[in-house]
Amino acid sequence: MEWPVATLSPSEKYNLITDCVVPRPIAWVTSSDANGKINIAPFSYFNIVSSEPMIVSLSVNRRMGQGGGSEQKDTALNLIHGGDCVIHIPSHDHAPAVHATGSGTPPSQEQIDSLGLQFAPAQTVKAPRIDDCGVALEGRFLQQIEVGSPVVADLILIEIVHIYAADDLLHNGRVHPEPYAIAASKKP
Repeated sequence: MEWPVATLSPSEKYNLITDCVVPRPIAWVTSSDANGKINIAPFSYFNIVSSEPMIVSLSVNRRMGQGGGSEQKDTALNLIHGGDCVIHIPSHDHAPAVHATGSGTPPSQEQIDSLGLQFAPAQTVKAPRIDDCGVALEGRFLQQIEVGSPVVADLILIEIVHIYAADDLLHNGRVHPEPYAIAASKKP
């Protein structure tokens, strides 16, 4: 079967592209606003851009505002205005918490507490690291690219400045997350 993209509805486009591009790694991102309020959100539109310099991309879809226009989500705003984040690679054990933080509204402190998440200070950025994630990439905002007309997403490039990996993921000096059962977005 073939699909001329110009004839597809937005939901058909979403379903088709997410069905075809699998598996996608899940980035579980912590960031904080100017007041230090923590935001946690998962993203499956995430990947490596380059290794030198070490850059990853994160695409943050916008939500529809009350006036019909698009509005940036908290993660995009925090990165653009605050400049840093920690990108976690969650395990399958984290799936319920990842799902709970994926709603359209940012989790409140009470919701974060109810998930049982513990935080550790990051080494080089102000956003906290989720303590029991086996892989965490500390990053700084590099560039924003508005996608679409009207704008529907913010493609954000993030330079990785520090990496944490749990000792049990290290084998012969390399990170091997397979035993950790890293979560990925898969379609059946």
